Amino acid sequence: MATIRLEGLSVFGHHGARPYEKEAGQRLEVDLELEPSDDRAERSDRLGDAVDYDRLYQTVREVVEHESFHLLERLAATTAEAILERFAVRRVRVRIAKQNLGWTTGGRAVIEVVRERQA
Repeated sequence: MATIRLEGLSVFGHHGARPYEKEAGQRLEVDLELEPSDDRAERSDRLGDAVDYDRLYQTVREVVEHESFHLLERLAATTAEAILERFAVRRVRVRIAKQNLGWTTGGRAVIEVVRERQA
């Protein structure tokens, strides 16, 4: 079975536990890894049988840009749940990273959640 990865999706949202994070907003990097529910696209070579990458990206943007959470954990979970609801996938991994931590040494925070379709 194929694995689909969309990496380095750059989106802007108003998330964070501190008021200034929500006010100013910040750029986040999102990576997705999905396992389709079946192998139809592999066999048919038809776009209609595949997971639509453009719709995936729009789903990520919709959640990140139109909702606001204190924690990246909740943002990642909500994104994963939206993908499971809208797409024919068995499993999704959502990884979200943010850079603007205000630490003099640099670094970034990375949150990753996995959701699977219940049988």
